[in-house]
Amino acid sequence: MIIPGDRAVSRSCGELFAPYAAHFYGSATSALAASLVAAVARLRAPTPEVLLPAYGCPALVSAVLFAGARPRLIDLERDRPWMDLDGLRAALGPDTVAVVGVDLFGIPERYPKIREAIAGTGIVLIQDSAQAFPPPADARWLGDYVVLSFGRGKPVSLLHGGAVLAREEELARALPLSPPQVTSGQVRSGLALRAGLYNLLSSAWLYWLPAGLPFLGLGETRYRPLASIEAADPRLMEWLPVNVHTCWRRSDDRQRAIYGMLADSAGDHIVDLPKACVGGAPAFRLLRYPILVNDPIVRQRLFHCLGHRGLGASAMYPSALPGVSGLERFFGGVSCPQADSFARRIVTLPVHSRVRKRDLQRMRGCLVQARTDRRVAGH
Repeated sequence: MIIPGDRAVSRSCGELFAPYAAHFYGSATSALAASLVAAVARLRAPTPEVLLPAYGCPALVSAVLFAGARPRLIDLERDRPWMDLDGLRAALGPDTVAVVGVDLFGIPERYPKIREAIAGTGIVLIQDSAQAFPPPADARWLGDYVVLSFGRGKPVSLLHGGAVLAREEELARALPLSPPQVTSGQVRSGLALRAGLYNLLSSAWLYWLPAGLPFLGLGETRYRPLASIEAADPRLMEWLPVNVHTCWRRSDDRQRAIYGMLADSAGDHIVDLPKACVGGAPAFRLLRYPILVNDPIVRQRLFHCLGHRGLGASAMYPSALPGVSGLERFFGGVSCPQADSFARRIVTLPVHSRVRKRDLQRMRGCLVQARTDRRVAGH
């Protein structure tokens, strides 16, 4: 996270995303809720429904419920981070007001195929790009609304905030707005201090510390109802342009190194998820490098090795949405076998700029050790 001086900003936030109309909110959840409120108002279904992937952040559900709609889960494709298209088509109905696709880990959803499925219905396609941040000219921004996050651990992080990009003026006008918040100088100083601490903890060798600092809330997966749509603090958003441009200029060397490492060291018990999705090296930027480990014992040993060496491995969301505490009452009896399998097998590796060459070598060592342990165990 870059904390610029007063003269570091040369472009306004709105100019960053041209030709899209950008509206800024206090969080990505507020931004998603705003787009869903607009979708519900647009189609006016008697009992509005929103289709979501069954694996993802619980905030997806929070935003849907705030908008007065019913969340309906779509299971994943086998060994993919995408919604099952047959399941999506079967779930479409007269009360469907929106489909939310998620660019999980930075891997783009199949928006052209989703748009084919909803063609002629008026259903709003919302692209949750909280974990991806391609330039506006990139063809992968394909939703009617595109939701961005500036929260912790995102490609562009201000520790707070989010945005909705609208492809058309009519869609932009439909978004609800809130009076802007104003942050005092004292609060801004506190945010700067937190930003500095966040930057420090991004170093791979300090990844063990956040678990001992609960106020950061890193790595938590909880359902929290959304009470209101928060507006963005315009003074905090002054930090956005320089952070956006830093993101767009960031090297993908670590990502490419892990891709090559997996080809050399992973073994057939590990699925290189980006490679499986595109058939080769990914051209898009990843938030984290995701793999699927098919053997639960190997996965446990891999986590232990990576954690012991302070390499920042993460299981991302530890369960599909029906298994998240607090969501049982909404999804009781919902079966999502592919999402459940995905959650049991996922491991993600850091690719941010503070990952060092030495860290990559240690990751390789853990992958080789996991493969060796599997062979010794007779798998």
